[in-house]
Amino acid sequence: MKKNYYINFLNLLKALEQAPDIAPLDSTSKLILEEIAIGVANDKLLTVSDVMALKHLGSPATLHRKLDVLLHASLVEATFSGTNRRTKYMALTVSGQAYFDRLSQAIRSVQTAR
Repeated sequence: MKKNYYINFLNLLKALEQAPDIAPLDSTSKLILEEIAIGVANDKLLTVSDVMALKHLGSPATLHRKLDVLLHASLVEATFSGTNRRTKYMALTVSGQAYFDRLSQAIRSVQTAR
């Protein structure tokens, strides 16, 4: 098979996800984590309600369970904005940011392996 950079990236991703310091995540949890990361990158933090509204990923009960998985894995945290203590915003933790930094490094390594 001809060299395929995307397949190389998937192999790196699989190896990264099997590292002992990475919490094992199911596909729905990963998709929620990605949505939260996109919000962080765009300076538009998602609220818990925003996450529950991602109906294309699952039912609200499923999404809430998966959000708990991410919270317990210390990849995301619930934060408040100003004096509003009713609305929780989802942000990446240092571990969550490190997860995406590792993925970014994997992409760079595939690109430089040309």
